[in-house]
Amino acid sequence: AALMARGIPPGGDRRFAFMDWPNYDPYLWKECLEESNTGQTAESPLILASDRDAGAIQIAQANAERAGVAEFIEFSCQPISAIEPIGTGWVITNPPYGVRVSSGKNLRNLYARFGNIAREKCPGWRVAILCGDYALLQQTGLQLDTSLTLDNGGIRVKLARGVVTVD
Repeated sequence: AALMARGIPPGGDRRFAFMDWPNYDPYLWKECLEESNTGQTAESPLILASDRDAGAIQIAQANAERAGVAEFIEFSCQPISAIEPIGTGWVITNPPYGVRVSSGKNLRNLYARFGNIAREKCPGWRVAILCGDYALLQQTGLQLDTSLTLDNGGIRVKLARGVVTVD
């Protein structure tokens, strides 16, 4: 998101499998990258990244530094209940859904709490939740479009999207 906000094409400096295809044209690829690289936007959006796990924040900071966008992101180690949003924006989250992390744990309360906090602190904001369990998404109590299915590390997940409304 930070790369896109800065007008920098994500993945522009990495190698892709299609580069080994017989008809791959490196000059065309370079031209596509140059076309999509619009340069820095006049005003970057405020990107706040938080997690209650300090290790997750350290990993996110290291990734942002490697991508060259760390200076455009404010990182903090705190739970979502501690956020103090300003204006409107997006809340984007990839909470545990019991496959790799929190396997066997009851996560219904986590999702219900997320929905309650979103309604309390972020009314009118857009929300996107990456989750492999439709029943957990329902626990948020948010009106979500779950039509988009993705592959996240070999796991079929929904990218549920919606607008936070207060009942």
